[in-house]
Amino acid sequence: MKNDIIKDQWGLLYSSELLLSIILLIFIIGVVANLSDGLNEKMLSEEEFSSIEAIAIESSDYLLNNPGNPENWEDDDGLNNGIVSKNIIPGLAIKNKNIENGEFYSESASDEMIMSNAISYKKLIKIKNNYNSLVDGNLFNDSVYSSMAIYPLNSKIRPIIMGYDFDNEDDNVNDNNIVTVNRTVKCDFYSNFVVYNFNDFDLFGENYEDELCNHDSNPNLTNHGNDEKSIWLCKNFKVYKESLNDYNYYLISDESIKNSDTYWIIESLNRTSENKEILNQEVIDLNPFLMEDMENSSGEIYSIHFNVPKNSVNDFKTVLVAIPKNMTDVLISNDEFNYDYFRVQDVNFILKIGYK
Repeated sequence: MKNDIIKDQWGLLYSSELLLSIILLIFIIGVVANLSDGLNEKMLSEEEFSSIEAIAIESSDYLLNNPGNPENWEDDDGLNNGIVSKNIIPGLAIKNKNIENGEFYSESASDEMIMSNAISYKKLIKIKNNYNSLVDGNLFNDSVYSSMAIYPLNSKIRPIIMGYDFDNEDDNVNDNNIVTVNRTVKCDFYSNFVVYNFNDFDLFGENYEDELCNHDSNPNLTNHGNDEKSIWLCKNFKVYKESLNDYNYYLISDESIKNSDTYWIIESLNRTSENKEILNQEVIDLNPFLMEDMENSSGEIYSIHFNVPKNSVNDFKTVLVAIPKNMTDVLISNDEFNYDYFRVQDVNFILKIGYK
């Protein structure tokens, strides 16, 4: 009887080991199956990766090297109200521009005059405000997730980021399926509103050739020749009275102007002046002076003169701008009404694409 009990105990032990072995085997089979599925998914991603990489590179090339279709798509009135035509394929490239006799920039009619490695800030903002329709819909036909961004190398200018948030922890895109294209290009920002850059001598130094100055030819005015301590920068520009209805004219300087010890004069041919004023404000509104001067005139030629100490040349960064009246308040509210936004800036352009 005792031997029979022992046998039953061993039989119970063998049954428990067998059950545990079966459970362990099922667990191992499940793990192997999951690993197999993961490997198959990874191999599938590798097979598709070259395709989505080609899409990302070709799309970046198109955006950076083409103005878009139609060419002036950014001027479509519907974009301001979120109405996007299916016919618009966005592009960011800029055509070379010409200036004629003080007139504002006008686009070249030549299709060959595309600026190399340069993008339009105006077009970029229009894309940002209509990203889902213009990029995800019209450019990618809603077949991928995408995002676009520029990161200015100048830290005084904010980055612009738009599209799908790939950094969101709850996103549906496997990191292995994301392609990133990074290009360094130039962005025009608001430089197309600049009538004159007055710091050209940063490029030319002592070889800088100034325009003819009326003070040098008029014996009744102080000569604006350079001396050992300072340099004169004198420029002429024309303003039509009717343009004051559409544009606001400003002198905009870098904040370093406050320490440059620079003086300036503005005058017309019929109202010359010797009154130098210290240039210590980052923004100076010229419209009151221009409107008063042209009260009985349809247009005037103006001269603007800067006297800059030679030891402060690097602190003299000033532009004359003409900003459409309907944009002035927008620039101010967006904190973009400063010198850096009126210069062409280097930026990193980044396009990301991932399969849905």
